[in-house]
Amino acid sequence: MTKQSSYPPIYTEEAEQAAENLRLALPLISKHKSPINPVNYAVWYEYVSGENLALSNAIDALLIDNKIIGIEISQSLYEKHVLMDMPDRLESTNKGLKLVVDNTLSDINNVESTTNQCLSGFTDSQMALEDCSDINDLKSLISNILTNTEKMSETSNDLKQSLEQSSHEIAQLKHDLEAVKEAAQIDSLTGLLNRGAFNHELNILCQSTSNNTALVLFDLDDFRNINDTYGHLLGDKVIQFFADLLKKYSGEHCFSARYGGEEMALLLLNISQREAVDIAETIRKNFANSRLKKRGSNDSIGQVTVSIGISMKNKNDTPTELIDRADKALYQSKENGRNQISIA
Repeated sequence: MTKQSSYPPIYTEEAEQAAENLRLALPLISKHKSPINPVNYAVWYEYVSGENLALSNAIDALLIDNKIIGIEISQSLYEKHVLMDMPDRLESTNKGLKLVVDNTLSDINNVESTTNQCLSGFTDSQMALEDCSDINDLKSLISNILTNTEKMSETSNDLKQSLEQSSHEIAQLKHDLEAVKEAAQIDSLTGLLNRGAFNHELNILCQSTSNNTALVLFDLDDFRNINDTYGHLLGDKVIQFFADLLKKYSGEHCFSARYGGEEMALLLLNISQREAVDIAETIRKNFANSRLKKRGSNDSIGQVTVSIGISMKNKNDTPTELIDRADKALYQSKENGRNQISIA
């Protein structure tokens, strides 16, 4: 399995592939005279892996112009394409929240100051009324009382409007935070959950007592050959097409995720093994019977298939145990010739 878009980033390559990425990345870091620190290594590691298409395109554009990818450029690439702009998005939201709080506190302080002034005026008027014996003086005192009353009313209305505006701004900030949270959970290519979010749901499920749950793992067959033959853009289209099949046929009571580069996962809730197999078989058949076409052409790339492993949740299962059984079943499907389902 390979790296997918998520925040924080998750890497799931096997040891052999990770070692190969290391071998390829180190000379590139050295060529651009950059220190081998976590930021630079992450950028070039993802570049040589070929899985982060946006990052690869950005670096290729710089290389075409013979640009040296130094520390500053590397940092920018890391924040934008590895961290998915999350630092800037979180900082912007935090600044907005601080501004709303500061403005609200300022408005409250202004109201408090005006109210104290008016109360002081009321006290003075009260004392003057006790000794007032002249009609003109009485009119003047009443006028002062009315003025202070109007001032307090205006200040109250201003605060109300300010608080309404603050409430609107807080609602917008809440929406922005929800968008940031969602972006951190969703795989950008497929719109499915990323592996981190899926594992979170799996952990919650394994803490429950419900056993009518199926974990289904899908792995696209010979996917590396598709990338090598037709390129990563078409490979991405194949992944997106399969993800759409998951959304279409998996039903409402489930969590679907891009679990790795070309590996997907379904967590089906309140379901029997037979029902889980039926759903997986529907997805398998539709994918195998599809004839995807080359980009800008009516020529088919031929049959593309998927191997599937299914594991039903047992009582007291840990996430690792549930995943391990499904993964072994998936491996069995691969060993038996691919394009089939195996049950743990």
